[in-house]
Amino acid sequence: MYRTIRTIAIALCALLTAACTDTDYEYASERCSFFFNNQVYQDVTLQSALNPLSPGVFCNVYEGTENGRRFIYFVSNQGLSSKKEPAGDDARRTYTLGLYNKSGIIVGYGNLGTPPTFYVYDNQCPNCYAETQTMGYRLRMNDRGMAVCPTCKREYDLNNRGVTANGKKLLRYRGSATGPLGVLVVNN
Repeated sequence: MYRTIRTIAIALCALLTAACTDTDYEYASERCSFFFNNQVYQDVTLQSALNPLSPGVFCNVYEGTENGRRFIYFVSNQGLSSKKEPAGDDARRTYTLGLYNKSGIIVGYGNLGTPPTFYVYDNQCPNCYAETQTMGYRLRMNDRGMAVCPTCKREYDLNNRGVTANGKKLLRYRGSATGPLGVLVVNN
């Protein structure tokens, strides 16, 4: 009897210890927020990435200014690029696009599942950021659905949860899209 209780107690301790280890969480804890109604703006570059019928197309979304005016920029892995100036309520919204609002986000549907999975990634190399704690490691996308860091040369698979062969995977944010000409919401 004593031996059985002891065995159960050891098993429970081992289970609790395993439950408290560092795990690979699906979504990042960092803040990211973005709301964009593509029915209003009808941006073709973003539209291509928000179409679940064309998985593997991804779009980098980031914020910037030109001559004191605020713009949202869109660059796809298929060679399209565009920009939109927020108007009305959208002009008053505050966005946090990626880590410290510096790098932007990557949105699109992966091509490995049915139905395709919608992904929202940070456009910052997580490995270079972890090593230096500085921003400025913006990724470049290619038409194969890979994001490449120009500094460390790591490749991240955008179609497969942002994994890389060596190191940390891309930060992933919670997001949803209601279609190519619908609403894109990122809220982490």
